[in-house]
Amino acid sequence: METGGDSLIMESGAAAPGSGEPAARGAGGPVKSGAEAGANQALIDHLLAMAHQYRSEGNLRQATELYWTLAEDYLGTPQADAARAALLELAAGYERNEARHMARSIYKRLLE
Repeated sequence: METGGDSLIMESGAAAPGSGEPAARGAGGPVKSGAEAGANQALIDHLLAMAHQYRSEGNLRQATELYWTLAEDYLGTPQADAARAALLELAAGYERNEARHMARSIYKRLLE
């Protein structure tokens, strides 16, 4: 899955709020202020809510894409943890429905 052309780099010594992890910033851009970080958290919350909505509507491809974006691009956030949990639930559902290849691909990617 591709999440777009925006690349993130890590600002050494800067920590993401509440995570203990380095803060990501756009290439060449400044480290986010407290207000910007709060706005980013709101956006990440919104993406997670969208993924849950897609899932509840049966749009599993769209839900899965958003869950992967959250799980891989926002490591160390509660939303990333929730996305990983949702991906595990989706994989278990695929496994129960005899789509073991789909389940296996999700499990494998989660381990990377």
